[in-house]
Parts: sequence; C-alpha cells; structure tokens
Amino acid sequence: MKRSNIYKMLSMLAILVTGFLSQSNSIAQNSNRPESLTLESFQFGPVNRWSFSHMREILPTVNIPRDPDRFHPLEKSDDFVADFSVAFQGRKQSIDDIAAHQYTDGLLILKDGEILFEKYYGHLRQDRPHLMNSVSKSIVALVAGKLAAQGVVDLDKPVSHYVPALAKSGYGPDSLQSLLDMRDGSDYSEDYPDFTTTFRIQDCAIGWTDADYCPEDGPVGLYEFLPTIGRDNSKFGKFSYRSGSTNVVGWVLEAATKQPLAELISEHVWQPMGAEFDANITVDEGGAVLADHGMSATLRDLGRVGLLVLNDGKALGNAVIPSAFIQDILGQKGDVSWPYPLLDGYEEPYYRSFWWGEGNPGGDVSGYGIHGQFVRVVPEAGLVIAMFSTWPRADGNDETHGWGATAQLMDALIARFR
Repeated sequence: MKRSNIYKMLSMLAILVTGFLSQSNSIAQNSNRPESLTLESFQFGPVNRWSFSHMREILPTVNIPRDPDRFHPLEKSDDFVADFSVAFQGRKQSIDDIAAHQYTDGLLILKDGEILFEKYYGHLRQDRPHLMNSVSKSIVALVAGKLAAQGVVDLDKPVSHYVPALAKSGYGPDSLQSLLDMRDGSDYSEDYPDFTTTFRIQDCAIGWTDADYCPEDGPVGLYEFLPTIGRDNSKFGKFSYRSGSTNVVGWVLEAATKQPLAELISEHVWQPMGAEFDANITVDEGGAVLADHGMSATLRDLGRVGLLVLNDGKALGNAVIPSAFIQDILGQKGDVSWPYPLLDGYEEPYYRSFWWGEGNPGGDVSGYGIHGQFVRVVPEAGLVIAMFSTWPRADGNDETHGWGATAQLMDALIARFR
C-alpha cells in the first residue's frame, strides 16, 4: 500500500479517536475547502489561506486541553480601537489595507493585559486555531524551562543521557541547552526554497507531504528520521537555525517524564496560563508530535503566551514558568556572530531557548514562524502583539511581505500603541 494511502487511513482514524469527525464534516461542508488542496499543496499559497486554520481536517492531530475552570479573561481596553492607520512601506495605510497585502489572518494587540485591537481576516475567527509553525518551538521551550526547574531534566546533560537511540546521531553528545539555543553539532539543514534540505525531507518522514522529492524508502516518523541526522562539528557552538533540534528536545521531554508532549504542554503551560481554547498539534504515523512547527492555537491564546513572558512567567496570580528562565531569555547579550542582516536600531540580536532576542534597546523578544506567524513581547511598553498570516511562500517574497516587512510593521505598531 502506498504511503499516501496509509496516511489517509491514519488521518481518518486520528479524527475518529479525538471525537472530531462530526465537527470536521460540518465545518468542511461550510468552509469553502479549496479544490486544489492536497497533502503536497496545503502549506503554500493560495490554499494555505484556508488550510492553516483547518489543520485538523488535513492532518492527524492530538488535543492540548485547556482547563475549563481556569480561564484568563482578556478585556477590551478603554483605549480600544476598531481601525487605525500607520506609516508603512513609504505611505500611511489603514491596518485593513496592510493586512490585505501582508496576507494577515489575524492581529491582536494587548497593552497592560487588555485588548487594544483585535481583528480577523480570511478564514480565521476568534475561536478557531491557526497553525503557529515555529512559534511552537517557543512554547516547547517554556515546558523545558519548567521541567528543568523541577529537576526532571538537566539542561546541561547530553541528549544521549535521555534518549539512547540518538547517541550515535549528530545530537547525541550535545547538551539540551545547546539544542535550545540551536548551537548543537547536528548537520540538519534548513533552507525553505531548497526542497533537498533536511527540513523538507523531514516533511516527508512526518507525513506533511507526499511530493515527488520524498525518498521512496525514506524513514517514516520522527523517531526513525532523527537518528539519521549526522554531525558537523564546525556548527557546534554557533547559532544556525535548524528545526530538528526542537523535535529532539520534545523527544527528550517525553522520555524523561514518560508523558506525551501534548500532555506536557497542557499541564505546564496551557492550563495554568488560563487558555481560553484547546490547542492541538500534529502527529506522525507513529503518534510522535511535531514539536518544531505543528501546533495550532487561537490568536487570543497566543497573546496569552506573550503575556506569560511579559509578566515574568506569571498568570492568574501564580508562577507558571520560573522567573529565572524568563529572565535568562530576556537578559542575553547580543550574538557577535549573528548570521542575519541587522535592522536599524536592532544592534544586539540573539537566539535563546527557542526565542528570538530582537536586539533593540527595549529588550523585546519574539516567537517567529514561517509563512508569517509572530508573537512579539515589548517589556518597555507593556505590549504583546500576536499575528497570524499565510504568506504564500515560507519566507515571503523578500519585497512586499516577509521577515523584513513584518519587522517594519512591528516597529510601526509599537510606535502607534506604546
């Protein structure tokens, strides 16, 4: 039987097990599912405009439950605005005009814990989860920080201590902290337009694509795939972005706790922070979760993650994530060997524990995800900005929309609402 057929069968089984079949059928009948949507096309424009807010109808997922008795309400600020304009890309534009050409699906701006602006576009709505892509990494890091503070894992110990199956891989000798900082010695490669890189071949292994570039007899599932990653000692100690490190950390956390990662996220982040809605995360054919970019959540709950960092790890009056772990993320010095161009006024960027230190004088930190997913924490102004998008290509087009354009937009939003 072809892998694609096996995958379709498992996808249906996962939906049945989670009790989501009837709801999914109802949504599918009324949600304008694109006729061109396939396992190969769902990540890319134009169909990702629909698919990123309907992931449970495309791939098998597991639930990340909220606590129905522990809810952190978000109230509208007295300064709430329904519309506004900012100077962006050389001219003053309304936020609706900006959203249209930036492929924005949702924008939420919080100040001092209250909603200043909230709007949804495309197929997204307030109660619908949207794929977060690599913002998933930032949430996994919070779980790791919590478990490290509890003594469940030691971030200085090597991967092989927790997962012997990875001892001979490129990850085996490296500490968990080196993986959290993406300074490990793995030779995992990640260049989104290049479909021969490790990241794209990983998509084949986890069932995110059945494209022609997938190896015919390649590994199936993360736990077969990750041990095949080799080592490049020249990378050790230097930051280079590679998603596989997050999947290894997820595997370590599961091995150390004997709990599924979805359950760990729920127990240590989602429930205690007072999430309003359940989240979900995709799983491969063997049931392993995609820690690096498989999580979907509502825009408001992404905002609550930002508030958790802004408020020194506290939510609902309780310590959720240890303050020391949050302060470590916020307090890093700039990376002198930073591999990306520096933006004006952003002179000391860094990467720490799956969070991006922006390097600006205010000490902002962010979670980023391809195709335009962001949560920006602005401590100096008490702001959190959460944004979901569906850029047609992973990095945008490097002209009208993408990383640089969003950095400019974030600056404009911060200046408008600080």
